[in-house]
Amino acid sequence: MGLIPSTISGCFGCHNVHAFTLEGSPHGARHQHTRSKQKPSRHRILFYEKGQPYYEFTNFSPHSVVYKGKRYPTSEHLFQAFKFIDAHPQLAEHIRTCSDKSMVAFDEAHKFQGSVRRDWSHVHLEKMEIALRLKFTQHPKLKKLLLNTGDAELVEVVTIPYLHSIHDCDQGRPSSQDSPRDWFWGVGADRTGDNELGKALMRLRDELLSRKHYPEGE
Repeated sequence: MGLIPSTISGCFGCHNVHAFTLEGSPHGARHQHTRSKQKPSRHRILFYEKGQPYYEFTNFSPHSVVYKGKRYPTSEHLFQAFKFIDAHPQLAEHIRTCSDKSMVAFDEAHKFQGSVRRDWSHVHLEKMEIALRLKFTQHPKLKKLLLNTGDAELVEVVTIPYLHSIHDCDQGRPSSQDSPRDWFWGVGADRTGDNELGKALMRLRDELLSRKHYPEGE
């Protein structure tokens, strides 16, 4: 029994594609090459700029957090205070109370780099997760906003130049005063960064979706 090739015209996205008819088959059964379906790309949500959607996902949004009975004006205040809170509690308190503005807390923390806990590079991700968890569990609207992102990829993208990185972490990355330098917490100027803040938010989203309970004051 032979195979008789017949050309299919008008095949979407292909040329000279053949179907083969089984000679003598009562219904002329044919096997046709079909184009494989590609999986849809994952939806991405970009965040960072003030006044733009999802600015609330940054540490600089004006949402206070309470940690061990004390109010911090933003999650950035708490994150920076974590650098000193054990060995130098007076510095942590200074960071907490210096200003309601997150960038002031950031700048103040940098004045005391020599007093930052020695293992900071090993614990900073854990401390960021604590700050984020408090923020999104203590503000129901923020929790809802995060959960409503579904399975979207959350990406911190800085689109305007800054003179220094928003989050300090010496990763040995290339830098320029004319481009964003946040290659660790975000994706950086060349979009190849680690996006650790986005990843931390996605982990938190998964935890909240799984209905795990976390104390709001840790």
